[in-house]
Amino acid sequence: MKELDNLLSNQKKYFSSQLIHLSVQDRIAKIKQIRAWICSNQEYIIENCLKDYHKPIAEFYATEINPILNHIDFTLKNIKSWVNRKSVWTPLHLLGTRSKIYYEPKGVCLVISPWNYPFNLTINPLVSAVAAGNCVVVKPSEHTPSTSNILSEMISSIFNKNEVSVVQGDSSVGGYLISLNFDHIFFTGSPEIGKVVMGEAAKNLTSVTLELGGKNHTVVDSNANIKSSAEKIIWSKYVNCGQTCIAVNHVFVHSAIYDDFITALKHTLDKFFENNSDYASVVNEKHFSRLQILQDQCLDNGGRLYYQSPKSSQNNSFPLTLIQVKNWSNPILNSEVFGPILPIVKYTELDDVIDFINSKEKALALYLFTKSKSKISHFIKSTSSGTVAINECMLQYSNPYLLFGGVNNSGIGKVGRNRGFLAFSNEKSVLFQMSGFSVAKFIYPPYTSLKKKLAKLIR
Repeated sequence: MKELDNLLSNQKKYFSSQLIHLSVQDRIAKIKQIRAWICSNQEYIIENCLKDYHKPIAEFYATEINPILNHIDFTLKNIKSWVNRKSVWTPLHLLGTRSKIYYEPKGVCLVISPWNYPFNLTINPLVSAVAAGNCVVVKPSEHTPSTSNILSEMISSIFNKNEVSVVQGDSSVGGYLISLNFDHIFFTGSPEIGKVVMGEAAKNLTSVTLELGGKNHTVVDSNANIKSSAEKIIWSKYVNCGQTCIAVNHVFVHSAIYDDFITALKHTLDKFFENNSDYASVVNEKHFSRLQILQDQCLDNGGRLYYQSPKSSQNNSFPLTLIQVKNWSNPILNSEVFGPILPIVKYTELDDVIDFINSKEKALALYLFTKSKSKISHFIKSTSSGTVAINECMLQYSNPYLLFGGVNNSGIGKVGRNRGFLAFSNEKSVLFQMSGFSVAKFIYPPYTSLKKKLAKLIR
């Protein structure tokens, strides 16, 4: 691992000797180069990334290419205002001073990206880190090696390796990297690995952004639009074969519409898969087996297989599966499915569902389908999660003006708006005083009765 030690050392030297002195225009130029490379090589990117596991081309554009271009455009539009120092109010007891907040890069940062959206979830934090003026080590997932090669090719063609470098390897490489003294670690992945990352970062007091996942609870109320709700929920399980951190995990359906709703789910499934519609595969055999075991456990504990989509000819193709779950203690409701299995649970009282949600770890996303404004308000106030969408699934990620991220077990730190930029920045407070003057002089020692009175008054 000596090579990794040297890489970090060289990046720290490069940052302090060169990068810290470059202007915001230099950052803009590099981000534009990333954009140009992606736009010029889209077919090449798709061809190679799909060697890792199959995804429909339409989904690749919608979930990998377009989110990156949107994030780059939003960053380029706003970066000049983000980097500007901000003046803050001066209280009366600091008369004569001026105060500002400066935004400086943290230094050398580590970006660890996942396998489910390996291109998007690598480039987006990289763009934020570059916008903030940092050096970056990128560790992509070992489960998507072709994508990692594309990332390495692109980054090496744009950046000096002492500024941005891609490090490939298995979990042992990632484990060693998180033990090093980086200035910030941005990790996207599971809560289990997130805890490991945070534990190692704590040894160096390295700040972290953890974009994790969670068991995203979904509720369909008695007055919900049944057809629309079914379509949106099935879509969240269809996209990327359900391997999305904000996909519906399971759905609670009001008893008054339960039968009609599961019928609507079946009709939607048939519609989505008609004409052999293209469908993503599970990333590898390990995760395919995990899903099969999860499904078997669910069925062994009282779940009933209701309906499945056709299987495609792709490797590791797992059918989109609807399972009726009667027992709220079924193990599948305590697991992050992260795949195309949809458990469906009947309920009668919304507060019972809320109690269930609040008894679990805080989710990355909660979804409620209803026309009742009072229930919407009650649901939002009574639960805690990273995000909420009402009568929709997953689209909250697409609004760059919304913050995105989890809470506690589902994540630490946010992206969206300027938060990605801030994650990689140190907000440095600076106070300016007139030479030779200070209000504090009125209470310098030696302490007299007058100074005691002044100390009490000055605040």
